[in-house]
Amino acid sequence: MKRTGSIWLLAALLAILAVFSAAAEDVIQINGELEPKTLEETLQMLEAETEAYYQDPEMEEELKSEIEHHEDKYPTGEVNEYYSLTHDGKTMRFKMEVRGNADENGRYPLYITLHGGGESEPESNDGEWFTMFNYYRDAVKDGIYIACRGITDTWDLHFVPDAYPLYDRLIQSMIYLYKADPNRVYLLGFSAGGDGVYQITPRMADRFAAANMSSGHPNGVYLINLANCPFSIQVGVRDYYSESAMRCIRGAEFEKVLSDYHAMLDYGYEHQVLVRVPAGHNYDDWSDIDNAVEFLGEEYRENLEEDIYAEVLEDPTVYVEPTVVEAMLTRFLEAFQKITGLGDDITNLSYTGVEAFPAFDEEIRNIVTEEFGMETKKVNGGAVSFVRKYTRNPVPSFVIWDLSTRAPSRSVTSFYWLRADQSVNTGVIQGIQAGDNTLMIKTDGVNGDFSILINPCLVDVSEPIHIMTDTGNYTVNVNPSEEILRESIRETGDPSLAWVAEIPYSLLTGGTLPAEDGAAEYESGTDGEAADYAAYDDQADG
Repeated sequence: MKRTGSIWLLAALLAILAVFSAAAEDVIQINGELEPKTLEETLQMLEAETEAYYQDPEMEEELKSEIEHHEDKYPTGEVNEYYSLTHDGKTMRFKMEVRGNADENGRYPLYITLHGGGESEPESNDGEWFTMFNYYRDAVKDGIYIACRGITDTWDLHFVPDAYPLYDRLIQSMIYLYKADPNRVYLLGFSAGGDGVYQITPRMADRFAAANMSSGHPNGVYLINLANCPFSIQVGVRDYYSESAMRCIRGAEFEKVLSDYHAMLDYGYEHQVLVRVPAGHNYDDWSDIDNAVEFLGEEYRENLEEDIYAEVLEDPTVYVEPTVVEAMLTRFLEAFQKITGLGDDITNLSYTGVEAFPAFDEEIRNIVTEEFGMETKKVNGGAVSFVRKYTRNPVPSFVIWDLSTRAPSRSVTSFYWLRADQSVNTGVIQGIQAGDNTLMIKTDGVNGDFSILINPCLVDVSEPIHIMTDTGNYTVNVNPSEEILRESIRETGDPSLAWVAEIPYSLLTGGTLPAEDGAAEYESGTDGEAADYAAYDDQADG
């Protein structure tokens, strides 16, 4: 489905600056009952409130009271050690290990991982959970490693509505109690966990520095919100699962989608899409070459690259051409039936492991490279290697927020430096820092009011703030509010996202709300029909 809509290119936005006229504006005062502050005073206020938050015994007790340590003893004598987080009456279990050393600021990167599984017996999903605790862990040399247990045993176990507030609270608790770095929070998942990464990351992109999705299905999700969150997609070239699901094709489609977003907006969307050859559903995305080189020595790097690096398609976009998709699947199934004798079942094609039938692996390579003329290359496919390169910018100069892609169950209603009630769930907002104390706001089809959040790391509150909108240009004077700052820190649990004032869009425009007609639409990289895929993962697919 092609979704294009009216998006402002950054160059076009900047060109408007030439006609910006402050003289024609009325000046709007925010928090006029308060005293103005210099930027330095405001930053000092932020520092003081941050320190007070981290030293608040009531906050510490509240967060500690929600986390419980468990030890389940089995008849065999083995012990399953884990934690549970209970918040607002909902509980999520997780296994955790603090590995290595903190950084110079006493903080650790936080790796949140999601296991495979699906609609199955609890014991089956528990097994997948235990596996995930070991899956990426050795690749994390320094950091907090967490494996979350899906809160249900349904196909969508990681992204049912009740899960989102628990992710928010988990991140807040790790930052507060265990010294996680709020700007180095990473999300990784495999199989059904990959489904979760697809769904969670764009809805909570302001929480993560980067994410890796392996062997999952997008279920109709849109990724336009990932302008500031680098995203890795990994799929096996023959991981279809079923003829309707086509996990490998759905993943590969996002190479063009994310590249087009970057080209269209001239900003962000850093990503990689690795289509692994000759893999199906399972492959090694956990080995970490940097750790191996550190352990064995630099002289072994070349040999390690040969052993560990993944063979992937040079250009994933040629793999999803309509004329290729059906023909390649047909050839894969023919080769599978002929060489393995296991029939022409697509699910078996997907789940048969690499090296189970070496002749079949070689034939897949031949089909891809010789028959269809696609080139491959060797790359570092380590999921942890990808995400740990990135550090979040909590106040990016460009924000695009597709309001239809949000979790209505979250109590957090902000997204970087924008905010809207959960009832505002249609349309797109773009916010750009266009110069010194100048912000541009573009709306398309937004079905309600929203606010611009004033973060002192984004603008200087001691100077007038110029805001350009669809309806006109405005000058705003802001007096920082200590109360608003304090409440915002407690809402997100992340002082880096805190704000000292809110500017309602309707206040700027004299009560005029964004027009609801003509909502912007974007290419999803899938056919957009999430319901069609609701049953695709109805078994524990690991």
